[in-house]
Amino acid sequence: MQLSITRFRTVTTGVLTGAIAIATSACSDSRLEKLSTGIGRDSALAIINEGTSGDSLARVFKQDSYWLQNKKGNAHVANILYYSRKGAKAAADSTVIRGATTPIVIVDGKVLGWGWTYYDSLAVANNIPLAAK
Repeated sequence: MQLSITRFRTVTTGVLTGAIAIATSACSDSRLEKLSTGIGRDSALAIINEGTSGDSLARVFKQDSYWLQNKKGNAHVANILYYSRKGAKAAADSTVIRGATTPIVIVDGKVLGWGWTYYDSLAVANNIPLAAK
């Protein structure tokens, strides 16, 4: 018996949605719970910086940018915002600490996903350096 393409996509989408929900619920941060895929970078920043004044990057520990190339040869800009619940900023040593930050992956200005599980899968698929565990 062969699955139809539509059914396969539906099952795959359901599994991915469930995995994202589990990965993000483990963080248990009310700001992260308000994020959703597809929202713009500015909206994501407004959500994670709720309650701060002035600085649009108040709770961003640091950010990295990468070029991602798809199979068609098109390049996309990936911006990784390392969200810090406490508002810590990267100093001279900008080593990302997994327990203190949560990566938010933004591609072409839209939130694609967040959490270390999501980041790690994106990093492996696109030869992006993994953060130390």
